[in-house]
Amino acid sequence: MTDLSDFKKSLILSDNDKKLGYWMLDDTHFPKPLTPLFISLMMPAVTIGTKRAFETMKLPIAQFIVKSDHGYYYQLMPPHPEPLEERMPKHKKKMEELFPRIKSYMERTVDDFLMPFYKKLSERSAVPLSTNEALDYIKELQQFYEKTWQYHFEISIPRTSLAVALEELYGQVTGAKDTAEVYDYLQGIMNMSLETDRGLWQLANQVKSSAWLRSILATSANPLETLQHTAEGRVFLKDLRDFLNIYGHRTAATHEYKEETWFENPSYALSLIANYVQKEYDFDVAFMQVVAEREAKVKELFDRLPDSEPANRFKIMYQWAFDCWGADEDHHFYIDAMIAAKSRYFFKNVGRTLVRQQVFACEEDIFYLYLDDVLEVLQQPKPLHEVVENNKRTCKENMSRKPEPFFGIPPISPTPDPVIERIFGWPHAQDAKEEQAKSFKGNAASKGSYTGTVKIISGQEDFAKLTKGDILVCKTMTPPWTVLFSIAGALVTDAGGILSHASIVAKEYKLPAVVGTKVATSMLQDGDRITVDGTNGVVYMG
Repeated sequence: MTDLSDFKKSLILSDNDKKLGYWMLDDTHFPKPLTPLFISLMMPAVTIGTKRAFETMKLPIAQFIVKSDHGYYYQLMPPHPEPLEERMPKHKKKMEELFPRIKSYMERTVDDFLMPFYKKLSERSAVPLSTNEALDYIKELQQFYEKTWQYHFEISIPRTSLAVALEELYGQVTGAKDTAEVYDYLQGIMNMSLETDRGLWQLANQVKSSAWLRSILATSANPLETLQHTAEGRVFLKDLRDFLNIYGHRTAATHEYKEETWFENPSYALSLIANYVQKEYDFDVAFMQVVAEREAKVKELFDRLPDSEPANRFKIMYQWAFDCWGADEDHHFYIDAMIAAKSRYFFKNVGRTLVRQQVFACEEDIFYLYLDDVLEVLQQPKPLHEVVENNKRTCKENMSRKPEPFFGIPPISPTPDPVIERIFGWPHAQDAKEEQAKSFKGNAASKGSYTGTVKIISGQEDFAKLTKGDILVCKTMTPPWTVLFSIAGALVTDAGGILSHASIVAKEYKLPAVVGTKVATSMLQDGDRITVDGTNGVVYMG
């Protein structure tokens, strides 16, 4: 690493780093290696943002220190220097202060901070930029990233902490051994992921009502082009564009810059709509059924709870959880997905500026430069074709590399922090009996059992191959993937815990799901017949 700049060294795990700390691969959110430009913005922002947020919330963890190894995302979680017995009471008190305000805090963040800056980014993406303008705007974007990821954790951690506290209190007041069943009482709550899915179904219903539209989506090699030639097609395309203007700033990779979004390429949405047309399904009827079932369950639970202080406390805490339950999907919509999409559009425009300066050949080449190189070349333009090609080659090599699950010495305690465990999951040991029976374990994410055919989905380029009743198997899943849930028969992932995005939304769709298996994509292949036992967290092969 001696030939690297100090900035690049700060982003990349050194041999000394690996010896001195326990660095855990975050394959729940970042299953694939990342591009240099994204690493340059994201990793410092999380490192700085968590330091600010964790101090505000008095967490026993000082921050997430984030670095890359061969493009993969690793994080170190150093403990706060304050003794744990002194820190934890402060943290608990702070969380209790925040629980009732999670939803309002997020709404203010979206309305007053995020959306105004996204509007500026959109404006800066649409007009030619001088090198000086690009330089100033990038520096402003860096500051925005740091503040945004502070807000991200100030929303997501209290919400997950509230879920854990609710789960524990539920066990106390009901005597239930399986305290995770409390999440059955938090289904049927609208969020931006479900709202996106509903919009797609409405467009699918529009197609169903027209024999001509159905024919075009089913047979045309280029439906976007064909639809433009008739009045009916143009009306549908306008409705599709209106949908994408709100919900289309997403990719399957979510956090990256290199993948085109639905907004840029409506074909991704069209392929899903074409699949939806093949299935008899009414989103509103299904959702209202989930709502009715949840309301009945909550009434039955509250009716049988004793008139006691813990039970009354549970009811109050349940209402707080109900009010903010959608925040997990919503913060992902407005932060994780949208900041990457809006930054992609902006950096493509900066890339066009650098193409005009003959720095490289294609606007998207900018994604393969580290930020310090971008800032330097904006001040003194010079050709960087060789640097770009070398970085592209490295990224391609990283894609075929299997990442280490961790570096350093794991913690002595085998029990992870409950908040971290419920989001990221934890490895599940396989015993000899399970190996012989050709089964493997994961986290029981959504109840039910289903037998079907495996389809391995690696990214949005594979979405169209999932057909009705297939079992969706993937490394990890972010909210943009939930559009597949009403098509799939079951879900299995390598990464994730019982409060990951996959788990939360699978419950809404009553989709049997096992997450955090660590091994599903390596043990299974397309066409395999498996049984997914979402109730017990087991996948049976054959």
